[in-house]
Amino acid sequence: MSESRAQFVDHPFEEPRGEFEESIARIIADVLDIDQVGRTDSFYDFGGTSLAAIRICARLDNEHGWRAQPAWLFASGVVADFARLVQADYALAADAHD
Repeated sequence: MSESRAQFVDHPFEEPRGEFEESIARIIADVLDIDQVGRTDSFYDFGGTSLAAIRICARLDNEHGWRAQPAWLFASGVVADFARLVQADYALAADAHD
């Protein structure tokens, strides 16, 4: 059974917005075994580790073809910021293939 988000953070839950945030939040929740992850939640709040970051980035690539660097997750702070980095990289890669 997943851990409750409320055990880790005390700020209100904010729903992820859009495909990138929703998918990233779902994958982070699954990898870190948390019931839900919101757009303003930090990977670090839930005890995120370098191994977990690698697993999250691998899942993003396997499930969506979105390349992400674990360092982006460490530097971005919250899910919404990380999602913007992933989405920007995806857009650049798509433009390069056109």
